Amino acid sequence: MNLVEKIYLPYLLKKVNRAASNGNRKETTAEHTYSTLILAEYFLKKHPHINKEKVMQIILYHDFVEIYAGDTFVKNEKQKIKQEKLEKKAYQKLLKNLPKEIVKDFKWAWEEYESQKTIEGRFAKAMDALDPIIHAIKEPSDWTRFNFTEEKLRKYKEPHLKEFPIIMKFFNEFVKELKRKKLLVKK
Repeated sequence: MNLVEKIYLPYLLKKVNRAASNGNRKETTAEHTYSTLILAEYFLKKHPHINKEKVMQIILYHDFVEIYAGDTFVKNEKQKIKQEKLEKKAYQKLLKNLPKEIVKDFKWAWEEYESQKTIEGRFAKAMDALDPIIHAIKEPSDWTRFNFTEEKLRKYKEPHLKEFPIIMKFFNEFVKELKRKKLLVKK
């Protein structure tokens, strides 16, 4: 790979589709990363004790593995097991193919996100978990298409949010709004 190809490699996230709709097409991983950064910018103002630069860097890099591994929908339990292996291979490939100037930051951020040992890694995970549901508020058909009940939504999202009471409060208010709009599927 030449330098231009290495620099272009992260741009490929603009071509990785996610399960969520974005109008008449699928959302891309690059769009998800962008909106997660905006969400973090908002919630970090309410958590001044958390290192903003670290969180933003973790969010920026956490989905780079999807360049090679693709994205897996949160409810696809079978694919999640395969996805872990694909992402580990993708991680190793990226270490070889990214420009050396960003490999160290990518390595640190991805490992920080995966290990969940620091508050910054967990905060980034919370933002990553919250972003898709906020995105989907303007895509009502996704709620029924993915058969999201309140129980399932809480199962997949709450474990990543509960450490942060301000975010949990927001999430609970958001669930009330989803119910009011009748977007959650009833059992």
